[in-house]
Amino acid sequence: MPAPPADGIRATNQQCEMKMRLKRHRNALLATAAFLGAITIAPAAQGQLSQLHPSFYGSAEWDTEDSQFYLLGMYIGVAKLGWSPYLNVNGYHLRFEDDLGLEQDLTAISPTLGLAYAGTTGGFSFGAGYTWVTDEAVDAIGAEGGGSDGVHVAFGAYRDGSGDRPVRTQFLSNYNFGAEYLWTRLRFSVPMTERTRVGLELVGQGGFEEDASSNTFKIGPTFEIAWNDNFRTGAVVGFKSTGGDSPRFIDGRENAAYFKVEFSLSPF
Repeated sequence: MPAPPADGIRATNQQCEMKMRLKRHRNALLATAAFLGAITIAPAAQGQLSQLHPSFYGSAEWDTEDSQFYLLGMYIGVAKLGWSPYLNVNGYHLRFEDDLGLEQDLTAISPTLGLAYAGTTGGFSFGAGYTWVTDEAVDAIGAEGGGSDGVHVAFGAYRDGSGDRPVRTQFLSNYNFGAEYLWTRLRFSVPMTERTRVGLELVGQGGFEEDASSNTFKIGPTFEIAWNDNFRTGAVVGFKSTGGDSPRFIDGRENAAYFKVEFSLSPF
């Protein structure tokens, strides 16, 4: 086989060298663009991150019918007026008695992504997520997110009134499509002193699955203490009434007193 001509070899080498040179120039331009983009975007990104404010919250509830409910969560939002995204993740544990009077346990984790709108005196939010449940139980009465896995949607709204003793109103709701379970809570509170507030909560929740429906209604006074600008605690002592298709309610609705303690912490 004859050897290729020298001119062809030189032309091929020149083409390879030109491609390598263009590649080096392209990489240099990309590196320069990345650097300029970084120094341009970094301050804006740092400004956005500086507005992120995580909050941690939790509650524990007991009633006189041997039901216990524990919840722990984290909310991350942006401290600014107008629209902004948020992330909320909470987990809960319910200890309850089933239809046979046996003690059961249910644990779940429920993350939510959504949008929030903040105004000068109020705001609202909506989002969606998924609830994962261990030891699913459709008759798990009292689980705020339901007793089965499923996609859920959440909505919340609040408003601060005006005047010497402004009324603060808060509404929260969550619906789990997998469990066909709805939870809602409405609260009103007014300042009693500079660091304390008193109010009232109304709660309605229940499942709609056939042959396993339930409903619970609660009402109780609330008390809240703001120990500082970042840490708050509260308590509720109230009355609850529960009914449904379960055999445990064959003699009528089940009434009980309930006691709840809660906290919220915003580190910065």
